[in-house]
Amino acid sequence: MKTLIREVIQLDQQARLEIEELKKEKEELFNSFKEMKADLKNQQLLELENQTKQLEVDAQILFEQRLVQYQEKNAIREANIVKQYEANKDVWLKELMDFILGEDN
Repeated sequence: MKTLIREVIQLDQQARLEIEELKKEKEELFNSFKEMKADLKNQQLLELENQTKQLEVDAQILFEQRLVQYQEKNAIREANIVKQYEANKDVWLKELMDFILGEDN
């Protein structure tokens, strides 16, 4: 009977030790999970930040390209206006003077 009681006590002690080990393992897994979660969150934030920076760079490049295109188109328009003015200024001036002086035909 005493042997049986000792065996039960030993089994109980072993079970308690195993339970403690399992609790420690559970805690370690939980801590590892928390660290992994924090790492993933930081990686995602970093990736989002990098993507945002790249979008800003891309937007700036696109803006500069469009600005250059606009300036080129504007320069062409201005050159065409100057060319048209130079080609027609004498006729327009004569027509204006004729109108002012009442020599309209």
